[in-house]
Parts: sequence; structure tokens; C-alpha cells
Amino acid sequence: MLRKRSDQYILKETTIGLDHLLGSSTNQFFMYVDKKLVPWNIYDPEPDNCGFVDYFGQVLQAVDRALPNQGLIFYVTMTEMKEMPSYGENVFVLILGDEFYRIPDYVDKVGGVFKCYGTRQIREQLNLYRPLLKPSYFKFLVLGQSTKNFAHRFAKKIRYRLKKIKSLLLGRSKIVPIYDIPPGYFNSENLPIKPVQDRTCDVFFDGSVVQHQYPVWSLRYWSKTPKAHSREEMVANLKRFKDNNPEFQVHLTLVAGFAGANYTPQSTYSQDLMNAKICLAPRGTTLETYRLFEAMRYGCVIIVESLPSRWFYNGAPIIQIGSWQNLEPVLTKLLNNPMLLQSLHQQTLDWWETKCSGKTVGKYIADEINALRLKL
Repeated sequence: MLRKRSDQYILKETTIGLDHLLGSSTNQFFMYVDKKLVPWNIYDPEPDNCGFVDYFGQVLQAVDRALPNQGLIFYVTMTEMKEMPSYGENVFVLILGDEFYRIPDYVDKVGGVFKCYGTRQIREQLNLYRPLLKPSYFKFLVLGQSTKNFAHRFAKKIRYRLKKIKSLLLGRSKIVPIYDIPPGYFNSENLPIKPVQDRTCDVFFDGSVVQHQYPVWSLRYWSKTPKAHSREEMVANLKRFKDNNPEFQVHLTLVAGFAGANYTPQSTYSQDLMNAKICLAPRGTTLETYRLFEAMRYGCVIIVESLPSRWFYNGAPIIQIGSWQNLEPVLTKLLNNPMLLQSLHQQTLDWWETKCSGKTVGKYIADEINALRLKL
């Protein structure tokens, strides 16, 4: 299995030969990280505090139930863009951790690719932030990050376009779509849902502001990243709200970094989150975060800056405020309207069950696989 330790993903088992991939009608599931191939019993995920294994275990269980004994092979990887252990129309890849929005080299060699975080960062950022309208330092940081990330994927983007042209002109290679899937949760326990009116914490944030400590001579130390700038603004406005509204209970815990030894223990974090009416989910390196889905799973009312267009976000009962400077009036309106909080709480739980839960995402993947196979 895959464990998280000091921000490194460690495979606990040894690599295996490709003979395990051949001659079986049973669907097969593997983790492929750091060039190591590990068989994965999705019905016994043993997450070891590695919550995405739990979530995607449920996703793949739903796929396996919907497409039983099809001889399909699923590789689950974090950021592997160059190769897979085998290829074919029965091979499907789930890419969970690529925050550079890249397109894998093997997109024309497999049956389908399902990817977190998407592949169109600059287009999404321009649509959301519109940096030429009311320019700001934050928008400048976002545009700089998007441009840097584009450099990471420029060659792959060109190669992908050429492959599509070749496919259209010659019909010799099949270019499969790259489907968006949610990143799911990370630091989340299975807990009974607490009614929102029984929760004693009004507003919740537990996490980091700066994930990496840059040296003083680094440009990043002085310029800040979009994540750091956004979260500093969120914390400042949350503290202002707390000072101006002492009647409300605000849970604000700042930690040194994501996961690993510095993160709030899973049980404590989960219980605190379940006790919260409203959860703030600021951006990380990208706009999408585990925290959003952890909060959604528990029925918290979620406040974010902005979200990209995805099938699992569009129409969701998530409050997008554009800037954290708008936080105080939004919180005041919500917390002074218990009926609105109750309504959003229930809508959020319903959205989780119908759009973002493991079984729902698994059904989405199975339906898309069926649609792809019907086209062949």
C-alpha cells in the first residue's frame, strides 16, 4: 500500500512482473509510483492514515462492481506522466497528484485517463481571475504561477496536439479523452454526521499558511506564492471577524505544513471538523483541495475563493466569495440565519452523496469506460 511520511509516498511492497497482468478476466488494480508496481486489493485498502487510498479504494470498488470480470487493468499513480507498465484498450490510468496540469505521454496507448486537477490551468485562471480587469498583486502571482506551470507541460501539450492531428488525418492512433475526477479526501475518519444545530464551532480552519519555508535569499520568500498570499489574507480577515464578533466560536489552528508529522492528528482533525458549522477551504497550490471534500463529506457549509468548472463543482452548494476580503459579511449573514445554515448543510450532504462520494465517482468512471468501449 501507499503511506505518507514526511511528504514522501512509500510503497510497502516490492515490484512484480508483468505476467500478473496477462491472461485474466478479473479486473486488476495496481499502484504505480516511483517506477514500482504494487498490486492493490481495493477491498482491503488499509489506508494507514493515507486517506486518498481509502477514498479511491471506494471509487475502484464501485468500478469493479459496475464492470465485473471485464479483464480491465487500472493503474493508480500520483504524477507518472511518461510511462505505464503495460498498454492497451483495457488499460485505464488514474492520476491523483499532478498539480502541473500536464498531459501524459501515454494518452494514445491506453483505454482512458482519469485525472485530478485538470489540464487547462491558464484558461481556467484567466476565466476566474481576469487579471487585466482590476489588476492586483495576487492576480500577478497567479498569472506567474500559471505561466511557470505551462512551461512544465508545453512540450507535452504540443505532442498531444500533434497526436490528435495524426489521429484525425491517418486514423492510426486513438487519442482518448482525459476525464476530470475529484481529488477526494485525505485526513478524514468515518464519523456519524452531527446535526448542524448541535455543532458548537461556528467557523473552522485547521491547516498551513506556508507549506515550504524558503530561505531569505529566495525570490519566493519575498514574493510569496498564490497559496501563501491567499491564506494570509484569509487568516487576517478571519481574525478580524473573530475580534468584531466575539459571540461566535472560531476554530483557527495554524500548522507548519501539509500532512506528515506537522499535521493535526486525523482523529482530532476529523472530530473538530465534524463539530464545525462552516469550513473555510482556501486554495492550495491549486484551487482544488482535499479540505473541501473533507468538509463536504461532513456536511459543513463550505466557503472558498473560486473554483474551476468541473462536473462535480458546477451547481454545488459551495459559497464562492471571490476574495477573502468579503469574508466577514458572508459569515455574518450565514451565522445569523440558522435556517439558511440548515438548508446548506443538507444540500452539501446531498451533493456529496450524489456527485462526489466514492461510489458516485466510481459509477461515473464506469459509465465513461462503457461509453468509450461502445465507440470502438
